[in-house]
Amino acid sequence: MQIHETAFIISTYRSLYPEVSKDPYAHLWNNPKTNELLPEILDTISKHEPLMHSLRNRFFLEELTTFFEQHPNGTFLNFGAGFSMYQFVLPKSVQTIEIDKKDIVDYKKEKITTWIKEGVIPKRNIKYLSMDFNTISVAKKADELLSLLSNTPTFILLEGVLFFLNADTTNQLFKIFGKIQKSGDILGSVSYDPKVKNTEVYQKLLTYFDKNNNTNDTFAHQTLPLSFYQNQEEYEVIKHTDEFEIVHQYAPHHLLPSKTRVLNESLYVLKRH
Repeated sequence: MQIHETAFIISTYRSLYPEVSKDPYAHLWNNPKTNELLPEILDTISKHEPLMHSLRNRFFLEELTTFFEQHPNGTFLNFGAGFSMYQFVLPKSVQTIEIDKKDIVDYKKEKITTWIKEGVIPKRNIKYLSMDFNTISVAKKADELLSLLSNTPTFILLEGVLFFLNADTTNQLFKIFGKIQKSGDILGSVSYDPKVKNTEVYQKLLTYFDKNNNTNDTFAHQTLPLSFYQNQEEYEVIKHTDEFEIVHQYAPHHLLPSKTRVLNESLYVLKRH
């Protein structure tokens, strides 16, 4: 399994609960190969994965919507964008910069261009940047990103990425964020808390990934405590929750087992000092 395959899986998850994710376009990425993978994944790891990822999408969509209501001409930087479709739900005045591995960016750009021409999705102002997070240079990438920005307020989202990265790469990324964001800008991030290592469902996730990882893609299995975010000198944590907690808000009719029996990711919103 390669990282781009996980992007297809996550988009398919979102498409299964559109009333929760509020993503009306996720189904566009659905394909037979991913559909064949899902039954084994849900049976082997957790049947609740589609709902959990839909909750994650909804949480950040709400945060993005609030931010761009206040800053309608702002810029959304989506690091590890995968096949997320936030920008087509956000106002058309928002500029989006999609950042991911070259194969994902090239494929997504081609499909998005076609769907806009066909009228399947609305036209949006999108820029694309290829980046391998494991081989980044802080100064070079910060300069490259700054050249794409138009001195507007920014919302950076780092979603579904940190699990795959090591500590050094993660620290490099946060240095880049600090260099390109200004006071009042927002950073959204997703990661597993180290406590998840003690749960059976997380061990099932690791076993599945390791068993199916027959490529050179990196799966670092990174977890991060709240203190990692609290120790970011240039940021303040203004919101911290998790998917299990927000199910009551966005999917009250869905029953989940205990927090330790689902793959529960922590969700963070930080503000630049």
